Formats: sequence, C-alpha cells, structure tokens
Amino acid sequence: MNVTELSELEKVADKIKKLLALSQSPNEAEAMAAFAKAQEMLTRHNLSLADLGDSKPQQVQEEIVFEWQRLVSWKVILMAGVCRANYCFDFTRKNHHGLQLIILGRPINIASARIQFEYLMETIERLAKQTKGDACGRQSLRKFQNAFKLGAANRLAVRIIENSERQKREGIAANSESEQVTAIVVRSLYERLEAELKAYTSRNLKLKHGTLKPSWGSFDGFEAGQSAADSVSLHKQVPDNRQGYLPISR
Repeated sequence: MNVTELSELEKVADKIKKLLALSQSPNEAEAMAAFAKAQEMLTRHNLSLADLGDSKPQQVQEEIVFEWQRLVSWKVILMAGVCRANYCFDFTRKNHHGLQLIILGRPINIASARIQFEYLMETIERLAKQTKGDACGRQSLRKFQNAFKLGAANRLAVRIIENSERQKREGIAANSESEQVTAIVVRSLYERLEAELKAYTSRNLKLKHGTLKPSWGSFDGFEAGQSAADSVSLHKQVPDNRQGYLPISR
C-alpha cells in the first residue's frame, strides 16, 4: 500500500470513528443508527473507487482480529454480521496458540469492519454489565450475562444483515452531501466485491464450512439480550449534530 492509499484509508477510518463517537449515550437506537450511517458512507466510498474504474486495483488481504485459546461464540457471530455489511469475509484458523479470527477484504473495508465491530462489541459488553436478570449468586449472574451477550450479538448480526439486504432492494437515499444510489448499483457493488473475495479464497485458502451452534447457560439471559437488540432501530438516521445462527467458516 502506497502513501496515498494509506492516507485515504486513514481519512475514511477517521470519519467512521467520528461518526460512531456521536452516539455514546445509553440510547442503543443511536448506536445502531450510527452503525447504519457508517455502513452507508463505506458503500459510497467503494462506489467512488468503482467510478474511477479501479485504476489502482484494491488488494484483498487478510487481517487477524483476535487470537483465542477457545472460541468466543458471541464475538464470532457479531463479526460475521459486521463483515457482511462491510464487504468482507471472516473465518477462523487454528494454530499452535489456539484460534485466530481473521477478516478478509480490501484494506478500507477491513478497517471499517474492525472499527464498527469494536464499537458494537463494547456496546454489548456495557449492556451486559448493566443487566442483573433474576440471577442469584456470582456464578448465575455470569451465566446470565454471557447468555445475554450471545442473544444480543445473534440478534444484532441478523438486523445488520437485514439492513444490508434492504439497501440492495431500495438503494440509498440522497442527502445534503451525496446523490441517491439506486438499488441496482448497490447490488452490483455487493456482487463485484463478493466475487473478488471468492476468487481470493479459491486461490489462497482451503476452508471448511460449518454452522456455529453455541449453547448458553441461561435462556432468560439469551432472551433478554435478543430483546435489547430488537429495540434498536436500523432505519433511524443520525442527526448531523450528533435468529438464527450464522454460518462460520473454518
């Protein structure tokens, strides 16, 4: 990556960070609205590259997000949804230290996915700490909060993907700074970048596809997490001043 490309990546990443920083209140609707706005901005940026004819083709790369001794299911589920919305692909890889969670995509899309994932991960952890549930004792509370994280991550991932699918159907509305983007243009972008990722994986990776089916120690905690995520609006725009399981590749 040359200096110009690095500068552009940092510029877009900085805009996304500032956009998400607008929503640090306890209002989770604002948190997810900020996420949706950041994803919209990333779509427009990818389209601007396409308008240039990709005279300097964007290189697909792999980036390690986490290294664990054991799988953290709720983070893997959340990352899968975030990657889908950011034109990326995630997979896990075993090594002698344990497991690696890896994102595959163009540098700017990976940067956006990481920023948005960390933001939503912190949101879920904060919500889990705030909830007490009906748990009695430290161990029961821990189970409740862990199940809460799993439920919230699962539901948020589904909602994020639903928002991406809505963009493909309806396009992106015009705003004070940018023109309308039609649905056919959005779908074309998704298809192009998806083909790019598939070409890379077929050349460079040998992946086994499976379905992640985590268990939880508290059904009430899981439902509470899903309920918290369901109260979030993905449609709401951020003011200018301000259920099923997902397939995981291995």
